[in-house]
Amino acid sequence: MAIIFDILKKRCSMGEDTMLVTIISDQGSAPRGTGAFMAVGGEGRLEGTIGGGMLEFQAIKRAQELLLAGKGGAVEYCLSNKKAANLGMVCGGDLEVLFSYVDAAPATQEALDTILAHLHAYRTGWLVLPLTGQGMGFYSPGGLTGLPEMPDCAQITAMKNGLFTRDGNTYYVYRLQNESRVYLFGGGHLSQETVPLLVHLGFRCVVTDDRAEFSTQDLFPAAEEVHTCNFSEMKGEFDIQPQDYIIIVTRGHVGDFEAERFALSTPAYYIGVVGSQTKIKFVNEKLRQDGFSEKDIARITTPIGLNIKSETPAEIAVSIAAQLIERRAERRGTKN
Repeated sequence: MAIIFDILKKRCSMGEDTMLVTIISDQGSAPRGTGAFMAVGGEGRLEGTIGGGMLEFQAIKRAQELLLAGKGGAVEYCLSNKKAANLGMVCGGDLEVLFSYVDAAPATQEALDTILAHLHAYRTGWLVLPLTGQGMGFYSPGGLTGLPEMPDCAQITAMKNGLFTRDGNTYYVYRLQNESRVYLFGGGHLSQETVPLLVHLGFRCVVTDDRAEFSTQDLFPAAEEVHTCNFSEMKGEFDIQPQDYIIIVTRGHVGDFEAERFALSTPAYYIGVVGSQTKIKFVNEKLRQDGFSEKDIARITTPIGLNIKSETPAEIAVSIAAQLIERRAERRGTKN
């Protein structure tokens, strides 16, 4: 998301208008769901995607036409039955796409500055797009920026993604959420393969190992934080939130037990552990002896990752990343 808004801000500062293309509703089977974004300039697609193929080709063409006319608006696309043949797609779904004309105006610049400040600080806010396709705004606890014609409305804070009507005008509201962190306990080869992939997919990674040589920023340049800490002494060291993920890939049974015991004391959304059936059985028994219930232990996904017959650290990293993509989509309640 930040990349798209960085592009919009840069173009705005250069006096160049841009079209923000957004899927605002979807029914049935479609390549991307509500909340998929794409930035389009006169030269074509700049960043993002709403599903690729002929649909995206037609949307880019429409965006370029609307840019020349200096306007926007909502357009419906049917991807089922005979109508879909016109797009060369038979996904079986219907989409409504909003073309938002983002002009290089001071109000737009202010909104983009506010959006990027929230994104980079991982603070929650709400993107507000008029269905007329004219302009964009951003709502946060500090108020509304970018849409002076829309009254400040605290009702927006109760929304996730969807349509909002105020004074006879309709807006598409999209919640920019505080993004999750992935805490990886263990800095060996598997974490070294997994972290760059997760960061590329939009996850924020924090790596911890009890060995200094396996917990350096040089080893994990893409990680947001790197810590050296004994796995038995992690209580109070990390502020893990309900939207966060924990991946446990320590070098042995004892490290796994200590890390799992810590993980179960947190509200983490997902806890995944790499391990053989022998190690899983050993650690689970230790957890029971330590007072954890079967319900507690059931919070742990082990072996971690989707079953794609992975063997090498790189392949296992792909299976882990795939599972986190799946869990992230489930948590957001959106297609991903």
